Amino acid sequence: MKRDIYEEEILDNWASFDDSKEETDRKYEKLSMLLDPMYDFVLAFSNYYNTRRNYGIGPDLTMIEVHILTQIADNPGITVTELAEIWHRSTSAISQTVRKLMKQDLVYRENSKENGKIFNLYTSEFGNELALSHKKYDNIDILKTRKKLLNEFSVEELLAFDKVCKAYTDILWNHTK
Repeated sequence: MKRDIYEEEILDNWASFDDSKEETDRKYEKLSMLLDPMYDFVLAFSNYYNTRRNYGIGPDLTMIEVHILTQIADNPGITVTELAEIWHRSTSAISQTVRKLMKQDLVYRENSKENGKIFNLYTSEFGNELALSHKKYDNIDILKTRKKLLNEFSVEELLAFDKVCKAYTDILWNHTK
C-alpha cells in the first residue's frame, strides 16, 4: 500500500497551490499515510525527551538538561554560545538551562581570562558524578532499545533508519535557515 503511494503520488508527480480542493484532499489523504508514523514517533520522542528522570544520583533532569551537563563535563570551559551552536538553540534558552543546573550546584561559571564578558562553564564534583551516571544510564538504555529493535529489524535496516534520520534532520535544519 505505501509502496503504491510512492509509485502513484511521489515518483514523477508533484503538488501545487493551484491544485483543486478535491485533488488536494485526495493527495493529502494518501501522502499523510507516509508521514503519520513519523509524526507519532516525533510526538512520543518529544514526550520522552521532556520527561524528568533520575539518572541514578542527584535531581531528576530532562534529557536536554542532563546532556548539556554532560557536554560541560566533557568540555570544561565551554561557553553558552558554543553550547547554543551545538544544540541549535538560542543563547538565552541555553543560559536558562545552565542557570537551572547552577541552582542545583551541578555547574559553575568563571569569567574568561581573555574577555570579562564571557563566562566559561565547569561542572562541580557532583556534576561530574551525575554526568558519568548519565552516560552509564544512556549506555544501558541505548543497548536495551537497539536490542529490542533487532528483534524486528536487521542491522542493515537500523543503519538505513539512522541514515534517513540524519538526512531528514539535515533537510529540516537547512529549511529553517
